[in-house]
Amino acid sequence: MPRGHNAASTIEARQRREAYMEKFHAEQAVQDRQTHTVNWELKGNERFQRQEVLQYMDEIQAQHNDVLVARRRRLAELLNSENALHTSMMASLPETDAQRRERLIRKAQELRAKREEAKKVDNGARHDRLFREKIDCLRQAESRLRVMQVADARFDQIEAAATRKKAEDEEDKFFSQQAADAQRLATERVQRDLELQYNRTERMKGDLAAQVAGNQQRKAQEKDEARRDAEEFYRLLHEEQAAEAQKKLARREKNRTIVREMMEINDELQKTRQQEYDALRKEDKEQLDAILASIKADQEAERKEKQRRMAAEQLQMRDLQHQMAQRKDNSHALDKMWEEENEKQWRKREAQWDADQAKRDTLLRNILIARRQQILDKRQQAAKDAMQRKLEDEEFLKSLANERDIDAEERERRMRLLKETQQYLEMQIQRRAAEREADLRGRRSELTDQQALEKQYEDRIAKEMANLEAAKPSRYSHVPLLPSKNRLH
Repeated sequence: MPRGHNAASTIEARQRREAYMEKFHAEQAVQDRQTHTVNWELKGNERFQRQEVLQYMDEIQAQHNDVLVARRRRLAELLNSENALHTSMMASLPETDAQRRERLIRKAQELRAKREEAKKVDNGARHDRLFREKIDCLRQAESRLRVMQVADARFDQIEAAATRKKAEDEEDKFFSQQAADAQRLATERVQRDLELQYNRTERMKGDLAAQVAGNQQRKAQEKDEARRDAEEFYRLLHEEQAAEAQKKLARREKNRTIVREMMEINDELQKTRQQEYDALRKEDKEQLDAILASIKADQEAERKEKQRRMAAEQLQMRDLQHQMAQRKDNSHALDKMWEEENEKQWRKREAQWDADQAKRDTLLRNILIARRQQILDKRQQAAKDAMQRKLEDEEFLKSLANERDIDAEERERRMRLLKETQQYLEMQIQRRAAEREADLRGRRSELTDQQALEKQYEDRIAKEMANLEAAKPSRYSHVPLLPSKNRLH
């Protein structure tokens, strides 16, 4: 395809694209305006709704405030009425506040005294229980006492059970006698019932024999009647069968006559149908010949019409070839014009490219110069920094030479700590020795107190044992609470 034709197609495509983009931007602008309009309307509606909601909330808040004020007023009135009622009640009391306070104080003191007394009693009981639990002999004696009490209660239960068993045996004996009497009476009653039943059975047998004889006689009569009925039935049946046979013969003869008539009618119908079929066949053949002739004429007309159309198409094709030749000459001229226009555009682009390249070269040279200057500045700064660090190192070394020895001070501090620790340990040893000596003196002085306490415990144990002995059941009064080796003397 020629180059000019490609350029024309490109220009047309660009024009179509520009037209499409203009149309697109126009539609986009219209859509944006519509969107802004809708957004503005929506925001306006939201603002109006928000204002309405705020107004409604203000109204509700005002109503709540009114209700709150009314409630506060009612509460104030109620409080005033309650205060007045309380004042009147206090004024009508028979005793004053001071008297009531004194009465309550006395009552509280009495309650406190009672509580203290009950607490003392409870504590005493707890101490006694703990004392008994700590002493083995008392605990063992109390255990044996409980065993004795349980055994005594068990013996009482056994005696009560024996008494109850004896009463139950007597009751069972009485009920057994009653049951025997009832059984005897029941046996006699059953015997009488059996005799009555036997008599009734004998009477029933006689009645049944009479009924059987009557039934046999009645069956014989029924059999004779049935025989006579059967003979009469068979006679009537034979007569009906003879009459039915005669009727069948008459019907059969009549059917034969009807069949002969139907056969004659069918023969006539068959002949008539054959004649009609021949006539219809002849008519169909004539119609078919006419149809074939018309089809042949139509085919001839179609063939002529087809030849005419082919001639017209050939003429049209020759005209089209002539037009194509003319269009080809015109396209050569148009291609030449497009080539000239493309050359002009190409020269313009080359000039623009040269100008852009010159600008880029200038910019690159400026960047290189600036970068070289930056590198020189960095090197100078690095040299200055190195000199500064060197001076700082020299000053640091001088300061180290003037400082004192830190290790020597640390050693002195450790020695002081060791001395202080040694002094503290010596004080601890002395204090523990003094405590041990004081403990020894206290133990020597406590021996006499311990003996008195032991005597008190022995008296208390003897008292508890006496109480336990008194609590023994009478049945086990001769049984000791403790074995001989554990009893106190």
